[in-house]
Amino acid sequence: MTERCCVPANSLRAQTSLAALGIALVLLTVVTSLGIAIADTAIAGADRTPDERRVAAATADQLVAADGPLAARSNVLNQSRVDNFDRAALERSAPPASEYAVSVELADEEIARSGTVQGGTRISRLVVVEARERRTLTPDLTTTDAVTLPRRSAQATVTIDPPAGTTVWTVRANDRVVLHNRSGLHGSYEVPLVPYETTELRFQRAGRLEPGNVTIGYDAPRSTKETLVVTVDA
Repeated sequence: MTERCCVPANSLRAQTSLAALGIALVLLTVVTSLGIAIADTAIAGADRTPDERRVAAATADQLVAADGPLAARSNVLNQSRVDNFDRAALERSAPPASEYAVSVELADEEIARSGTVQGGTRISRLVVVEARERRTLTPDLTTTDAVTLPRRSAQATVTIDPPAGTTVWTVRANDRVVLHNRSGLHGSYEVPLVPYETTELRFQRAGRLEPGNVTIGYDAPRSTKETLVVTVDA
């Protein structure tokens, strides 16, 4: 009859405990390593975020400032300047852009970038974008001596071609004399306007003016509200 070898129960329990302890140590090592990695990432991110926010805020403030590279006046951007803005202009106006990855977006469209931006900190500013459209006005001066131009027009081109027997010798913009020639005005003249007020051009004349004897070209403003976003990725 064959004899059986029996392993004591306490020995089996000891082996099982050793195996469980080994697995627990492995899991603890993995969890600890992950925890350290996450903590390092969080610390690095915490160290980087203040610099990103500072640079992003300073760049955004510079771009919307009255003397900034994009602005017609404070928080009002000139569309022509926006169209010509690029990386070189960004780095000239915001020197940190040569050290950090910086992206500038307007109305959800990137207009300039330095470096590769994969994440980073975003700073937004509400702005007005102002574009100008050239318009020509042919006033009917048969029954009046004046024509009114809209606000925010900074300059007008006044062309005077009077018929025979008619003389136009003075043009006033509101209370200012902007053109004067006692012997008569004839040709095209650049007239500066005050952009913050409605301008009435008044023609002092002798004789009759028909439609087409006077034409006025001016830049009419068109404004839209948009969001400027500066993203800095350190």
